[in-house]
Amino acid sequence: MRFLFYFFIIAQFLNFLGVFAEKVKENPSEFNPIKWEKVRKNEEKTLKKIIWKSYKDDKSYFEKTNLKNKSKKKLNKAQEESSPWRNRTLRFSFEEIDMPDPGENMGLYGIGAYERFNPWLYGGITAYGAATGVRGGFFTGGYTLGIESNLTDNLIFDAGGYAGAGGGGAAPDGGGLHLRPHIGLKYDFGWGLMGINYNYVDFPNGDISSDAISLSLDFPFSSLINNSGDNEMTASDYFGADWSNLSRHRSHLATRVRSYYPVSGSETASGISLDNSFGLVGVEYSYFLDENWFATFETAGALSGGVGGYAELLAGLGYRLPLTKNDRLALLPALTFGGTGGGDVGTGGGFVARANLGLEYRLFTDLSLIMDGGYLTAPDGDFDTQYVGFNLAYVMETFAQDKKGAPLAETDIIQTTKWRYRPAHQWYSNAQRKGGSSRDMNLLGGKIDWMGGDWWYLTGQGLSAYEGGAGGYSEGHWGIGILGPSWKNFQLYGEMLIGAGGGGGVDSGSALLYKPSIGLEYNLSKDFSLQTGIGKVISKEGNLDSNTLDASLVWRFGTPKLGSKP
Repeated sequence: MRFLFYFFIIAQFLNFLGVFAEKVKENPSEFNPIKWEKVRKNEEKTLKKIIWKSYKDDKSYFEKTNLKNKSKKKLNKAQEESSPWRNRTLRFSFEEIDMPDPGENMGLYGIGAYERFNPWLYGGITAYGAATGVRGGFFTGGYTLGIESNLTDNLIFDAGGYAGAGGGGAAPDGGGLHLRPHIGLKYDFGWGLMGINYNYVDFPNGDISSDAISLSLDFPFSSLINNSGDNEMTASDYFGADWSNLSRHRSHLATRVRSYYPVSGSETASGISLDNSFGLVGVEYSYFLDENWFATFETAGALSGGVGGYAELLAGLGYRLPLTKNDRLALLPALTFGGTGGGDVGTGGGFVARANLGLEYRLFTDLSLIMDGGYLTAPDGDFDTQYVGFNLAYVMETFAQDKKGAPLAETDIIQTTKWRYRPAHQWYSNAQRKGGSSRDMNLLGGKIDWMGGDWWYLTGQGLSAYEGGAGGYSEGHWGIGILGPSWKNFQLYGEMLIGAGGGGGVDSGSALLYKPSIGLEYNLSKDFSLQTGIGKVISKEGNLDSNTLDASLVWRFGTPKLGSKP
């Protein structure tokens, strides 16, 4: 059955490319018909009795028309290529798969963000987590590539595949490699697209293999990318005539630490009372839909407290209520849902709900401190907890093609924030396992870098094991990087990271990890580079102390932000 499904996906993909190629080859004259008329000429000249005369009696008509059409096509192509707007999609999904144990099912929710490379090809990052069943703490993350084709104005064919890494929740995930091809249909309602897909969930070096029917909900949106070297432009110069149709939307990227205090009655997955507090470190991104309402996405992992491997992946809605006229102080109530588990914490199937209240203080225009607290509950498990947290948020003013945010002035200064994204593969040599054994381990993940200047950057990184018998092992890190001087196309770099990691039987102790590295970067072009590096991953309290080898693709890009007026 698995072979037939993969074959069908590949066949459909090739068929789609074939149809696409045929359309390109077709004569477009049927869409732009030429009118000819038969004209009598000198009948005495038998060889020139009839000529074909062009429309409007103008011999140069078609030459002018062709030149005009070519110029228009070139202009449209140039405008498309120069446009800073990128079409993207945010996708939520849910499916239920059969587990190897008779009668056991696991419900998986998915969150994905995809770039539209052209009208029929999309790709991006996706994360899956357990929401129902008994495998709380099961997570995977990776990359999706798919194709789409309109069958009618509203009905869309969709097919693609996902490759990622993860596991957990004591699931038989083997090394952690997760493959998920899909095929299905979507219907465009205008405000979003609802889809139904047939997909196949497979862990090739584990025991999980299952057909599934998934439901999905897509929200198209557009956002800005600009790789221009000009760091400061007025809104009218940056956006052109469109500046008056845009508005400013706040967003922020925050690093956070939290302390959980389980309430009476909370238990581990093995039924032991869970009384001790534990700490988490994580990252959160919030985007404001208008001047007050915001959508929030966050992930975190245990850093202390003896629950190494505990992780969260949540999303929800919040509201920002300013308390002062200068907007320095504000309340941030929010409600989020998602999946948690691992570290023997008794979250049941993994689904949790959380109510949070934050107090924000704007230190500077682009930096805020947020103190928060709240309550998290796992309805299907034996885990409820109160918590307090501290957040340091980098605040940005982004832009959208709507009037829901704050108005944009023609003379507003637009600056470019420089970023890098690095899809990454890492190899750990003889990674120590619980019980005293050691084994090589391969990990897949991604890194996001904020460029503080030409020679330094701040980085956030996440990785999960996909091979080496450590399915369920994941890491998350924050750190700083330094770039050396360039020589031809080569450049040295170094990084120092601190974070958390656990799961998969790896002996990471309480989960606190240190990760120094050094490497070499080769510039392929203005926007892309290749990196390779060596380093160490060291557990503070466990026995994990392994040499690492890294290979990454580097994508450099810029995003606009509202700057200060001169």
